[in-house]
Amino acid sequence: MTAQRYVQDILKPHVFPLMHRLPRAIFQLDNARPHTAGVSENSLRTFTVFPRPARSPDLSPIEHIWNNLGWRVGHPTSLNELEARVQQIWNELSKYITQNLYA
Repeated sequence: MTAQRYVQDILKPHVFPLMHRLPRAIFQLDNARPHTAGVSENSLRTFTVFPRPARSPDLSPIEHIWNNLGWRVGHPTSLNELEARVQQIWNELSKYITQNLYA
């Protein structure tokens, strides 16, 4: 995903409306290239963004869950198949795993 596409397809239609409804919210990014690109950072300048040092590790436990989901989901051939696989994998995740990551 390019930074331009990230801004157009993710931030503008989904994140910005949510951030406007939650004025005290703090948005957190990781070090993915679309997140660190100037176009993305410029588009977020009116919001509070969690500061992160350069090359910082992912601070959010959900990143590890997404990584696990990503390699387990494989290569679905349709959006419906992707949704079904993600839902199945999510339901199979052990509560111990998520609690351990949070701890």
